[in-house]
Amino acid sequence: MDVTSTNNLTSLTSTDNTVTASANDASAIKNEFMTLMIAQIQNQDPTNPIEGAEYVAQLAQFSQVESLEQMRANQSSQMVMMENLGVVQSAHLVGKNAMVPASEFTLADSPLEGKVFLGSATESLSVDLIDKSGEVVHTIELGSQAAGDIAFNIDPAAHGLAPGDYNLVARTTNGEDTETADTFIQAEIEKIHFVSASGVMMAELGNGLGTLSVLEISEVS
Repeated sequence: MDVTSTNNLTSLTSTDNTVTASANDASAIKNEFMTLMIAQIQNQDPTNPIEGAEYVAQLAQFSQVESLEQMRANQSSQMVMMENLGVVQSAHLVGKNAMVPASEFTLADSPLEGKVFLGSATESLSVDLIDKSGEVVHTIELGSQAAGDIAFNIDPAAHGLAPGDYNLVARTTNGEDTETADTFIQAEIEKIHFVSASGVMMAELGNGLGTLSVLEISEVS
């Protein structure tokens, strides 16, 4: 479109109520484009008419814009469907027990199950239970272990632990070298919800473990 045609369109849109701003859906874009094209034809310079090739080029550009808009609308609809489907499929997790990464938890009267993941074998494995004051109140000795998941149990009655908040630290010992290992705690899944902004399904867990992505769940029982 040349400068003269553009100026004519600018003048027309400021005085003619038939050319108005509309929503950015495919139908509205199409109507607005056709209105502007008709106005362009009606107001072209008779001494310098617009060539047919330019109309064809404009129509091709519009077709691309319309296709992209329809694609965006389809993607939005598919995202909504996927979110709804994900929530429905994950609803069966509510009420089940999930093993998740954790280094702190809330202990009540019931025993808790946990595990340590070892990337390699160790001569000695232990799990320290630490209270809010930072004192180690009990150590679970698990001895020599091969690589893999090593289960342990936190029994408040057997370990003499009062209800409250605790931290846990798993330690491996090989000769004089001591390192820490990843720990997991089991808790009931109380609620599932979907975060639209990130596209991530979240699980709200008991035993003070808070809210985690379902992708962090190690196992469900």
